[in-house]
Amino acid sequence: MINRYKRQALFILTLVLAIGALSAVAARRLQALPTFYSGHVYNGASTRCLDSGTVANAQLWPCSTSIYQQWHYNPNVGQIVGNSPTGCLDDGAGTNGTGVPLVTCTGASSQKWFYDGNYRMVNQASGRCLDADLGTINQNGTKVQVWDCGSGTNQQWFFENEPQ
Repeated sequence: MINRYKRQALFILTLVLAIGALSAVAARRLQALPTFYSGHVYNGASTRCLDSGTVANAQLWPCSTSIYQQWHYNPNVGQIVGNSPTGCLDDGAGTNGTGVPLVTCTGASSQKWFYDGNYRMVNQASGRCLDADLGTINQNGTKVQVWDCGSGTNQQWFFENEPQ
């Protein structure tokens, strides 16, 4: 009879530990999703950061303290807003390979991006993903574009944890 209670206690303890471990994994996964974000945006296929620079479209450059690499994102609004120049990322024409310009924020659906939980930023208007060009992924000035969503790390974006 005592052995039976020991087995039941061991089973319950194992179950509690397993549930706790799963909860910890789920909590870490949720922390990856921003609530409100301000800071750098890293691409999953490179060590480079999203940069608004001085050109028409966003690019990837080595991460720095440059104001061109400071972004704000509020998932309730869906806009990715750059500090310099101040503006919103826009999916442009919304076709594969279209560069992503920083334009005056208007609230248009082409300026709304939603973090899908697979680390992809999906545009509301086109349904396409923010994408770093694989042909230039490890070069300064890598093109940032929209592309059909896939499973490549070049479509994964990580927010530096600087919650506001």
